[in-house]
Amino acid sequence: MPQESVSRRRFLQNVAAGSTAAVVSVPGILDARPEHVPGAPEPVTVESYPIAEPGKGAAASHVKIVTQEQIPEDYREKVRSLAAGLDLRQCASESEFRRELADAHVIYGDFSREDLKVARQLKWIQYAAAGVEGILWPELVESPVVLTNMARVYAPAISETVMGLLLALAPGINRYAMQTREHVWKQLDGLTDISGWTMGIVGLGGIGTETAYRAHYGFGMKIYAVDPKPLPKPAFVAELHSVECLPRMVPEVDVLVSAAPRTPASEGMFNESIFRAMKRSAYFINVSRGKLVDTPALVRALKEGWIAGAGLDVAYEEPLPADDPLWSAGNVIITCHTSGHTPRTLERQMALFTENVRRYVNGLPLLNESHA
Repeated sequence: MPQESVSRRRFLQNVAAGSTAAVVSVPGILDARPEHVPGAPEPVTVESYPIAEPGKGAAASHVKIVTQEQIPEDYREKVRSLAAGLDLRQCASESEFRRELADAHVIYGDFSREDLKVARQLKWIQYAAAGVEGILWPELVESPVVLTNMARVYAPAISETVMGLLLALAPGINRYAMQTREHVWKQLDGLTDISGWTMGIVGLGGIGTETAYRAHYGFGMKIYAVDPKPLPKPAFVAELHSVECLPRMVPEVDVLVSAAPRTPASEGMFNESIFRAMKRSAYFINVSRGKLVDTPALVRALKEGWIAGAGLDVAYEEPLPADDPLWSAGNVIITCHTSGHTPRTLERQMALFTENVRRYVNGLPLLNESHA
């Protein structure tokens, strides 16, 4: 793989991920171009997860990994067994972490901007989250340090939360739960079932794909999706288009799901015009980032009945202030950015980390390198 003069992470920082390439749309009701006819090309296929360039291998030399994450003992032993010279340090405090960074080659998990100044021998960071927008500092972006993330690791659990929120909102389970606490027996109006609905997904990455799969095969939903990247269209997605098609998609769907990453282009994309374009019977689900949503507009949409309800695992400010109007906007379920955290998620995290350590010490390409 040739060396690049421009940092790939700098490219990711400055533009919306993949926005320089348009999706070749599958002909469908959302496509306004009359020249589209049956047999038009499928979306351009690209490798979903670019990998790091092969290294020289580190199995025969000393490799020091430092972390503040709580790694279960069995996984610590498994990692240490991958190479004779591997030193895994699990730090109990920020001060200990900072001391150990001085001669560390690898960071697993969270770290600060100040930590990078100390880690002079750093070669690789295995970040413990899928989104990396919060750590794209110039000193990291322009450095030769390889950054890998946890893309797709959290997706199964988060997609189940999407369906759980929808299954609570549509049949009114959240409202009945309030009545249960008050010992009230009263039949609610406006309840519905979700089978056969049309779901619109913004962002067809790991979360979007897992959600589409469950919605289509579990509930017979028709799936429309938009994404800035040129992606292959899964068989269970009816139509896949570029994000420019979002305004045409919104009025067609019964539930709109935000599964997009936070970028300069995506911040505030779910705004008043989007909520007003939705069906009054439609629901909005956000499991990606709170700042993708114009929250005052969402509050108005809920209070004034532009939409039927919302399920939110994320907020523009976390924790969401106790006096925020969103809490009382009406027919909203708010969870605390916890949808991806389950014991099985930890297993998937450890499996990816362990596999990447194995690859690193043997000079093999790393999984989930974070670049455009």
